[in-house]
Amino acid sequence: MILLEYPWIDFRKGLKVSSETFQFLERARALAKREGLFLYLAGGPVRDVLLGRDSKDLDLVLEGDWKLLLNSLIRETGASLLLKSQFLTFKLALNFISTLDLVTARKEVYPYPASLPEVKPGTFEDDIRRRDFTVNALIYGLTPPYEEKIIDLVGGLKDLENRVMRPLHIHSFVEDPTRAFRGIRYKVRLNFSFGCEFLKALKIAEESSSFRRLSSSRLVNELKLFINKEAPECLPSLCEELNTLGLLQLVGLLIRKPKQSDFSILDRARGRLSSESFEKFFRLFLIEIDESSLRRLAFSEREITIILRNVKALRELKKNWKNISLVERVELLEKSPDYLLFRLSLEEEWREDIKAFWEKWQSIKPELTGQDLIALGLSEGREIGFVLKRIREEKLKGNLLSKEAEKEFVKNLIFQRC
Repeated sequence: MILLEYPWIDFRKGLKVSSETFQFLERARALAKREGLFLYLAGGPVRDVLLGRDSKDLDLVLEGDWKLLLNSLIRETGASLLLKSQFLTFKLALNFISTLDLVTARKEVYPYPASLPEVKPGTFEDDIRRRDFTVNALIYGLTPPYEEKIIDLVGGLKDLENRVMRPLHIHSFVEDPTRAFRGIRYKVRLNFSFGCEFLKALKIAEESSSFRRLSSSRLVNELKLFINKEAPECLPSLCEELNTLGLLQLVGLLIRKPKQSDFSILDRARGRLSSESFEKFFRLFLIEIDESSLRRLAFSEREITIILRNVKALRELKKNWKNISLVERVELLEKSPDYLLFRLSLEEEWREDIKAFWEKWQSIKPELTGQDLIALGLSEGREIGFVLKRIREEKLKGNLLSKEAEKEFVKNLIFQRC
């Protein structure tokens, strides 16, 4: 065990948390001291403070029973309990915009590769040894017996100095394959390198088929963190690492290798799509569109049907694309979800038409309504749809620049039919 003295007055300067969170932390510290319990910070906050990086998230761990402190903490700080999980954690709401996770020091056992762990209370040493990487296994004591000390059991301080991502043991990714995805995020975010143990652990997990056993929901959650937790400018490097390590192939995906120009489309999608649609687009961004990969990435059966049907229709028509009327092209593109259009725009054969659709075509629609057409003498039903389509076709060609021009066009159609 390595112990490093680090005064609290200096350590807390690196914690860039809300005032409510800091007040809660100080109150928890005082109560734990009174009860003789060991309270500590673990993982990211300790790593980031030592690297001189501001830490916004707290991993607050207690060696003992949080229930001994929880009621007093809630009463004295105004917090409220949001969630108690099977993994001996609690989520509190400190105000309308701030939450905090409280973690019990615990042991973990993985019944089989890629399973969720079975947990039970443990010592701080147990809690350290269940973590993913050595640089995330450093803890900072907030109360005795290790108050104002950093504890290193696994060589995390040395790896932090050498800027190396190293798992705690070479079967780490067999137990939990999501650690490999997190390792990529930390490596890019911190500008670290992979230790040889990381690559050995990856190979062992591949041989055990652990990545194939990873559930779709857990895989998707890890990929969401790439776009929700990491800076947008890191995405090219993150995707490059995914491809270099072959991680997406290991989980059973048919991958595509993005070009540098694709990331400008990714940036545009981030600004135009809802967060849910952007997450779906990012999943499609990583793969070639096929049923197996869509299912692996947890798209619903309805979404899979729509995606495959629309892509098939577009690809079948592409050979005669320029011979298809503009209005038919526009209507076909309109049937595709926005996230799918962004994915198709990554392919050069579609890019110009989709760009034109976004910037111009989709907003060009008849000013006349179905009721207007009935007033002009048309019958209800299919005829209304046919005429509205003809009006839109002319407008897409640059004709019929006013509502009156549309009316004259309709009158001429009626006259020609008489």
